[in-house]
Order: sequence, then structure tokens, then C-alpha cells
Amino acid sequence: MNPSETDLVSWMRESALPLWAVRGVDQQKGGFVEELANDGSPSDPGFKRVRVQGRQLFCFATAALLGWHPEAGAIADYGFDFVRKRCRTPDGSWVRRLKSDGSILDPEMDLYDTAFVVLGLAAYYQLTSNSEARSLLETAVHQVKVRLSTPRGRGYWQWLGEKGTLRQNPHMHWFEAMLFCFEATGDRRFLEEAEAVHRLAGEFIIDPQTGALREIFDGEWRPVAEGGKIVVEPGHHCEWAWLLWKAGQVMETNPALSRGVLGFADRFGVNSTTGFYWDQVTDQGEVTQPTHRLWVQTEAIKAWLVRPDRDKERDGRVKQIESNLLKHYLLRKPLGSWADRVNADGTVQPGAIPASSMYHLMMCVKELWSWRSNRKNSQG
Repeated sequence: MNPSETDLVSWMRESALPLWAVRGVDQQKGGFVEELANDGSPSDPGFKRVRVQGRQLFCFATAALLGWHPEAGAIADYGFDFVRKRCRTPDGSWVRRLKSDGSILDPEMDLYDTAFVVLGLAAYYQLTSNSEARSLLETAVHQVKVRLSTPRGRGYWQWLGEKGTLRQNPHMHWFEAMLFCFEATGDRRFLEEAEAVHRLAGEFIIDPQTGALREIFDGEWRPVAEGGKIVVEPGHHCEWAWLLWKAGQVMETNPALSRGVLGFADRFGVNSTTGFYWDQVTDQGEVTQPTHRLWVQTEAIKAWLVRPDRDKERDGRVKQIESNLLKHYLLRKPLGSWADRVNADGTVQPGAIPASSMYHLMMCVKELWSWRSNRKNSQG
């Protein structure tokens, strides 16, 4: 592959999947690796997050569904076997972290991690129609409702050790997981869960005046300031915009929510010099983290692919963000790996290569490939 001629879809199919199919699978200790060292060599931080196991299961099951890698189905089988055997307590609830050898390190049930296990299981069920995967999906929803529901039934604690604090991010990913479960199974119980989170977004999470997507709340869904400021993440604004579009295909959604979060991201979320999206700003638009994570840029592409109000700008913005991703994050050695964070001036921060980013990249590339394919077909 000639790096000067590549695009995100080619990079994923020809470089990322082949690399992570080998270096990202832990054949000695089981499951998927947590990270690679900056040069792509093996790295062991001493733990494996269960969210990463779920994300990688999703990625390889999706790659198998798309026919993008010949071994993806077998790797998904391997990942499913590890998840079902090693990522649960004896009573069947999903845990948060494992030791490197696959034994349980942190047995807490966490909504964020559970959402990604469920996402991976949904993709695996869509690939295989495996009855155990379907049963695990249904059980996970039941466990979340029983163990993590707030007293008034308005959403969930992220984990029981943090009662009194509610967070946007795990709800967003639970919303995502429920949409994918409904897509895979057609079971309306999953759709009803998604509808409940959508109501929370409209009532509490998204500021109706500014479109700011608040992150942290007290137990009554009142926004909590950090250092006297309400901080928000433009990447989550983009992520919600895409999810609201996806939800709109199967349920009634409020278009004002999507317009609000996209408007906020347009006004305050973009580095006007480089076109990168910022990691964090306040709800008043002050930049509080002047850096640019990889995942934020992938979510920006997804948002631009589906937004209905900027058709004339779409091609240019998508190409700009895609070019930024390739140039600053992805065209590096070993090809198929990535940089995680870029400074405001475009320089790369050194550091490990987190496996968790593969999920954001796969979701982005899948949507980009689908959008380009559909557009090509519509043009004859």
C-alpha cells in the first residue's frame, strides 16, 4: 500500500486488521492485549480492561461480517470464548478489570464496561446467531436494571461505589449497545432501554439553551462543576449526534437534541487553525484541554456523515478530518498502529498504542465505507 494514496478504509483492511489480528491477540494468556508499546512491540501494563475485551470482540465480529479479514471470524470466536469464561464473576455479573493472566482484578460491575461487553456480544450474535451470546445479552440488561438502577429509576449509577454521582458517558454507550442489540435481535426490550436513555438525554444531559452535553451530575441529574466550571467533550457531542441519527432509523427521536450538540461542537469544539476537534472545553467555550485525541476525530467524521444541515460542506470536512487522521495519527510504523494524542500544533505526544482505539476506528471506517458505497450506487 502506498501511504500517499491510502484512505481510512484501505488502511483498516490492509494494515490495521492484519496487525491487530497478530499482535493484538494474546495467545499465551488469553483474550486481547490492552496495548502495544509505542514501537508496536508487546507491552503489558499489568491489567486488561473488560471494556477492551468487548470492544475488540466487536471489531473482529464486525470485520468478519464485512468480509474484511480472513481470520476475523476465528478471532471473534476466540474473543467470545474468553469473554464468557473469564470476564464474569461466579454469579454471572460482568467485571471491570482482569490481571494480565486473565484472572479477576476488579470484580465491580460497571455500566461503561458492561455496555462494551454487550456491544461485542451483539456483533458476535449478529455474526453467528450463537444462542449463548443472545442469553448473555438478555441477562446483562436484567443485571444492570437490578444492580445499578437509581432509586427513582432515572438512569443508572456507573458503579455502586459511586452512588450519588451520575455520568453521561456510560449512558451514551448503554444507548449505543441497546441500539446494536435491537439491530442484531429485533427484540423490542432493547429498543425500550434505548428509548429510556434518549429521554434522559432530552431531560437532563443536553442543555436545551446551548446544546452543551454535560458530563457529570449529582444524584438528581444536576450538572456538577469541576474547578468551578462545567466541562464538556466535543467528541461526545459528535458521538451523540451520530447515535441520535442511528436511533432515528428505528424510534422517534427529538431532532433538536442533535441540532443542539452539533451547533455547540461547531462553535466551540474545533481548532480553527488545524481543523482538529478539541478534547475538552467548558460549556462557555473555553478550551481546557488543548489537545486532540484520536477517538475524537473519528467521531467527528461520523457526525459529519449523517448531519442533515451542512450537505455542501460534508465532502470537504470529511476529507479534511480523514487527512488529519492519516497524516498525524495513522501513517506511522508499524503501519496499522496509531498515535493516541496530538498537541494543538499538530505534534504527536509519545506513548503506548491503546487497543481501545480500535473500536472508534472500526466504527468510523465502517460508516465511511457504507456512506461512500451508498453514494456510489446512487450515482449509478
